[in-house]
Amino acid sequence: MLHVVDTVEVDPDRAGDYLELIGTLGVTVMTDAGATLVSCATTSAEIGEPVSVQVVWGCDGYPAWNEIRMHLVLDPRWHELGSRAAALRRGGTRRFYTPVDLRSAPVASG
Repeated sequence: MLHVVDTVEVDPDRAGDYLELIGTLGVTVMTDAGATLVSCATTSAEIGEPVSVQVVWGCDGYPAWNEIRMHLVLDPRWHELGSRAAALRRGGTRRFYTPVDLRSAPVASG
């Protein structure tokens, strides 16, 4: 399993609009392309700082992600999603993670 983790910052007064966009158009476009929504979480809008929104998408690995990307690039809704999201966010990152089984991870010696 590959996790594609999008973490963006939005102003507190725009967090609801961003979440609505991801929950409607974002989920539709990404799932139609073949990704699975794993989770969505935010920091608090009540502490006077930008809100971090983290959305985790899942797929079967890098070959599957490349297939998903191809579908996204060819989907006009993806470009609409990108434009609308860019107007709401302050910045962000996309990172790729693969789960690690800590039970079989090597132990560091010191």
